[in-house]
Amino acid sequence: MSVPDTPFWIYSLATYSRKDVAAGCLALQDRFGLDVNLILLCCWLGSRGTALDRAHADQAVVLAREWADPVIVPLRTVRRHLKPIAADKHIASLHKRLAALELDAEKIQQSRLYERFSTLSSDPKAPLLQTSIKNLTHYLAALGQPLDPPLRETLVKLLAAVFPGAAEADIVSCLAVSATDPTI
Repeated sequence: MSVPDTPFWIYSLATYSRKDVAAGCLALQDRFGLDVNLILLCCWLGSRGTALDRAHADQAVVLAREWADPVIVPLRTVRRHLKPIAADKHIASLHKRLAALELDAEKIQQSRLYERFSTLSSDPKAPLLQTSIKNLTHYLAALGQPLDPPLRETLVKLLAAVFPGAAEADIVSCLAVSATDPTI
């Protein structure tokens, strides 16, 4: 039985396929230890005018890790291990199947996140970029991850790709304001 598509999954596929989004998400994952699905959750909720508070961010991290640590991360590790030796047709076939399994596991994780957070109230008048940035800032705080310059620069690039109409100066300004918000 396949996992049904959710609005979050549909948003994620569309957003991830935009220029520079995949690269930004993977840089945040590989360089800073962030979870791509939680990055996308913060942006999806923000794009709906839904704000995550710190308690919700903490819950999202726990829920994501319950599935990612024992399932997604090991699949990704094996898939990445096989990639450089995938010239062998049998290894290439296994690599392809692992990639499909990893994507299925990501979809299950997103489905669980959707079930938990899709019912949060939204404000149709909320500034979408600012709400997404605040969500991301709460996520970083839940991880205990400081918004140091390399992380900030990577987030700016990602947010510019996710919100192509936003000026980079606005993104930088919103990140600076969120980073100094005493409620986070």
